[in-house]
Amino acid sequence: MRNFLIGLFLLALIWVEADARLVRVRRIRRLVGASERDAQITDFRVSPLDDEGVFKYAFKTSNGIDVKAAGSALETIGIYSYTSPEGVPIETRYIADELGFHVVGRHLPQPPPTPDYILRSLEYIRTHTEDGKLKKPHFL
Repeated sequence: MRNFLIGLFLLALIWVEADARLVRVRRIRRLVGASERDAQITDFRVSPLDDEGVFKYAFKTSNGIDVKAAGSALETIGIYSYTSPEGVPIETRYIADELGFHVVGRHLPQPPPTPDYILRSLEYIRTHTEDGKLKKPHFL
């Protein structure tokens, strides 16, 4: 009986999660609207790999999405733009390389400035030893 109740409880949890996911999908479909779902590719350009292994591609859609990218197996740079549901133009530039994926865009949140006391602490750590004595300067 206990196993039956546990199984019934787990089934209810799965049902609630599936129902919540369906509600999110329906909400997104309402926000997006029919024009977004029926968007067509209006421009599509692809350059095959050149002798150095560099690729390029670009495409535009009827709903205003514009994508351009170029790169190789080790590095890719690109830009994409679209209009948000609020009517704000969004433009995102990125580079992906051995150091990671780096994104720049005015719409992305910016970190607050580093407080002065943190900057002073970092400078102190850089110029002093662990026991608080001033490090001897060494020149390169």
